[in-house]
Amino acid sequence: MQRSRITGVMLVGLGVLIGSLTFGAVWAATQIGTTDVRITAERLEDGRVELGLQQLGGGGVWGETQRPENRFLAPDAEVGALHQSEPITIEVEVASREERAATVYYDYLVDAGAGIGERYNSRFTDPDHPELVPGRFLCVIDPNDEGIEALCDGLESSYRGPVVRVEHDDWDDLRSELRARMAVQAPVAMLTTSVPTTILALEVREQARNRPWVTYWIELLDQHVAPSVAPFCQVTHSGTLFENEEDLFWGLSSEISAAAAAQLGVSLDFSSHSEVAGQAAAIRECVASGASVITTTLVEPEVLLPAIEEALAADIPVVSFNSGVNAADQIGTVLHIALDDHEAGRIAGEEFNRRKIRGTALCVIHEPNNIGLHERCEGFEETYRGDVERWSAEDPAAARSELAARLDEGDVRATLTLSVHSAWDARIVNNRRAEPVPLAAFGFSVGLARGVLDGSVMFTILDHPELQAYMSTVAAVMTERWRLDPVTYFNGMSLLIRPQIADADYMQRVVDAMYAEPTGE
Repeated sequence: MQRSRITGVMLVGLGVLIGSLTFGAVWAATQIGTTDVRITAERLEDGRVELGLQQLGGGGVWGETQRPENRFLAPDAEVGALHQSEPITIEVEVASREERAATVYYDYLVDAGAGIGERYNSRFTDPDHPELVPGRFLCVIDPNDEGIEALCDGLESSYRGPVVRVEHDDWDDLRSELRARMAVQAPVAMLTTSVPTTILALEVREQARNRPWVTYWIELLDQHVAPSVAPFCQVTHSGTLFENEEDLFWGLSSEISAAAAAQLGVSLDFSSHSEVAGQAAAIRECVASGASVITTTLVEPEVLLPAIEEALAADIPVVSFNSGVNAADQIGTVLHIALDDHEAGRIAGEEFNRRKIRGTALCVIHEPNNIGLHERCEGFEETYRGDVERWSAEDPAAARSELAARLDEGDVRATLTLSVHSAWDARIVNNRRAEPVPLAAFGFSVGLARGVLDGSVMFTILDHPELQAYMSTVAAVMTERWRLDPVTYFNGMSLLIRPQIADADYMQRVVDAMYAEPTGE
């Protein structure tokens, strides 16, 4: 248990003194939990009132009175004046995050075991003879999984027949005991508490004459793993909010990742890099520091591959997100979490068609080396009925002037930008033109939402940096606590966010939800 210290300072005036004689006060402990304390007051023969403090202990018993040095109220004390005692420090037992999680999970296992017992009561009970007790139930415990026997606790609490626990550190000993129990008065059912005990029990069952029912429990996440001392690493491309105030996507991403790490109780080292060489170097630094898990974007997979291979060779799992979904499986990351970039481009093209836009459309790629942005343009090219030109500014600092010059050539009929910042540049360029070019975008910001609402932006496709960042952080923690090899089990799978068109009606609902006035009573 963690110890938290609270200091109670008694503020005693006449009114407080009278109140303390009739009821106890409840003082909140710091951080979490509460402790019950009460103020004691005793009138002495000389007319003074002596004050103290008692704390409620286990079993509902009040502890000894703790008396501060300055604890007397004189009989001639001024009425209505506030008097203070010396402070008293009280030690309060406060459960840690891990202890609270363990308690909740223990209760869950007990309830699950009880539910299994109830189901087998129904299966084995004869309605015509309810007095008959069902046969023996074996609860096969995996000793490598601390706390899993809570399933047996629950089973014993509900099953009407006898429950026998079977537990061995050695699998051969466990196999021998199960065979012996099958040969003489075989059980009617078995509950196995892990994949290994399940496989072994099924093997023995297949060789037995009387084959009992088998219910098995798979605990893929190890609930008992202590918090990792080594940090989790998250390495992304582009600039963070602090390096580039206009890069809202990665600003939101880093913020959400930090929040997720705090909620999950892990240490997260976050870094973001405008050059992919810096990103690769940061991955190698994570390997050198012995990171628990590395999460990274795959903006240029072929450049990042050697660094990721070093991580995998060091038995450090890698979770990828955002760019590079098609490369993730070949690289060997555990899983990939991202917006479905290709599909997002496809639905953008379909929306252009629905709005009867024809002719050349620019697909503005603000990061020319980003494979995910090219996948958006590829999807756009598949469905848009006009010509698509992939366009990038030669000098990112001069993107507005270069875009204006391209539009002045007169053949561009619409523009699709792939980030909030490039949409902002295109809106400024449009505002300076006599005939604005229809504009659509990716991303979300307050300014972009207002642009969709006022018609200066046709629609946007939400790219959800918050979902990608949060889910990748959760995936990293899951990977560390996974009982099976996550690379093999997940097989490099991808979790793709289905893109949506956010037009004016959709955006109005989003804005209304975000800025609704609070409803008080």
